Amino acid sequence: MPTLEIKLTLPEGTKVTITGIDGAILADGQAETGDPVERYWNDYLSDNARKIYGAAARIENFRGPGYTLEDIAQNLSLDYQSIRSIHRTSGRTAKIWREGNGTDEPIRLVNCDYDWDAAHKGMRSTYQLPPGVADAIEHAPLHPQGPIRVDPTAR
Repeated sequence: MPTLEIKLTLPEGTKVTITGIDGAILADGQAETGDPVERYWNDYLSDNARKIYGAAARIENFRGPGYTLEDIAQNLSLDYQSIRSIHRTSGRTAKIWREGNGTDEPIRLVNCDYDWDAAHKGMRSTYQLPPGVADAIEHAPLHPQGPIRVDPTAR
């Protein structure tokens, strides 16, 4: 197997993250593959999806798991249809993650229960985030710093 050596001169204190090196040998253990939650939050999710999962994290950290999309809508002062649409659209992003990484997306709403909701006079799913994700999200910036990515083929 060929060896590739890359040398970078960086200011002291700079954090370097290397992704896509599954199975590679890291010299001196100084490189890291990156936290999947952080990568998904910063590199995959749209601003709207970050708002939804951020609201879910706030609700979960405040009162625990078992909230509906209506609860998230109320937390964000948006209507249910908008939240449902954004959540459904985030499924496309999840598919890209799953196909590219071979794992479930690290940030997702996990179905807890499906039961009658008297307040909404209908059946509703209740959700929670995977373990540890609510804390990680709550401490992540809503709008990550970095370059704005523009897809030149998008219309």
